Amino acid sequence: MTEATLNKNMVEGQIKPINGMSEELLSVFYSLDRNDFMPEAMKKMSYIEKNIILQDERTILKPSLVAQIALNINLKAYENVLILGATTGYLSAILSHQAETVIVVEENEQLLNNSENAIKKNNINNVVFIKNEIVKGYNEQSPFNAIIIEGAIQEVPHNIIDQLDEGGRLFAIVHEGDICSAKLFKKYGQSISEQRLFSCSMPVLSMFMKKNSFSF
Repeated sequence: MTEATLNKNMVEGQIKPINGMSEELLSVFYSLDRNDFMPEAMKKMSYIEKNIILQDERTILKPSLVAQIALNINLKAYENVLILGATTGYLSAILSHQAETVIVVEENEQLLNNSENAIKKNNINNVVFIKNEIVKGYNEQSPFNAIIIEGAIQEVPHNIIDQLDEGGRLFAIVHEGDICSAKLFKKYGQSISEQRLFSCSMPVLSMFMKKNSFSF
């Protein structure tokens, strides 16, 4: 079976059934072969419906989770988005078809290089990679219309919320005790609204272990 067929089957089986998926967003998943974004040693796992845990609690997000992020962050063509962490560049590539600019902060040089190479291979020119500490975000280019943390956290960092524009939103996977949930936070002045989206499971990123948290 060809990679194109495997990618098509992945979209048909894992992404298309998600409630609310538009034809426009589906077409992006059809057009990008997930295999292009996987590390060489993990190519055989390109299309599986499973989060892949790497060293240091970094996680390659499963296809349906990438789709749910893209669906819920709901980017517009004139908006910019900051992605904190880039395990493969796949999420960045998907969002590049929705946003005007995608800025990715990554501190692991190997992950950054692999992601950047995959983006270049797919001739995507509106994704910018920055080598920096993930927990710091990228204040130099703030405010952002949207921010996504590619991995789980324990509490929302205050400095990251501060980098959101008015009406901006943050997608984060939050561990609270034994409960792990994907949440969407929205900024209105000094107030932050919080919406629980769905349950999920992945390890907490070490750099986001309850420090500089934002209290609601």
